[in-house]
Amino acid sequence: MTSISDLQNNDQMLDSRIDYFFKKLNISKMLLKSNFYKESGVCCVTILKALFSLVFNGKNLYRTLVLQSEDLPFRKNTAYRFLNDGRFNWEKLLQLIMTRLILFIDGLTGENWQSVLIFDDSLFSRNRSKKVEFLAKVFDHTSHKFCKGFQMLTMGWSRKTPLCLFPSAC
Repeated sequence: MTSISDLQNNDQMLDSRIDYFFKKLNISKMLLKSNFYKESGVCCVTILKALFSLVFNGKNLYRTLVLQSEDLPFRKNTAYRFLNDGRFNWEKLLQLIMTRLILFIDGLTGENWQSVLIFDDSLFSRNRSKKVEFLAKVFDHTSHKFCKGFQMLTMGWSRKTPLCLFPSAC
């Protein structure tokens, strides 16, 4: 029984930390600036918090929506409409969040630290795949060979402390 109660305590602690993160960065205002709004039903902040917590709980979206839908305050169609809505500006939301995080971390370090931008074009290899959307032959600079996969362009910001990664626009 203790392992079940430990899991529940971990979930509650994780939820409280996610709530703190959303309040500290004021994610609700960023959602409005990025054109995230709904006229009725569950609000966007609630949906985003639930989807955000799935990553840190190590849960799969599909399995959670289909098999454990009672754990979420919304249904499967709501989640998929939220993720696929063309009005929502995901790129702007990510930029606003990363800007706020950089300003927060920047305030924790001294002024004599140098800021750097780090660009990485790593390869996401999918050699065994055949029918994957946007799969391409990509040159791997480390092995000097072409292979099937994706080019992951990532931009990061650092001050010789924690590295903040930016998702890039394709």
